[in-house]
Amino acid sequence: MVFYQMAEAGMAAYGATVGVAIALAVVCFALRGKGHPEPLD
Repeated sequence: MVFYQMAEAGMAAYGATVGVAIALAVVCFALRGKGHPEPLD
């Protein structure tokens, strides 16, 4: 039971990380595609 909960939490964290990475990639690609990339500050 404990192992299953830990694995589930790990998968959730992994999914969130992948989702954020994809979102960042899409945003950067969109900004670069417009021709005037804004500073990520």
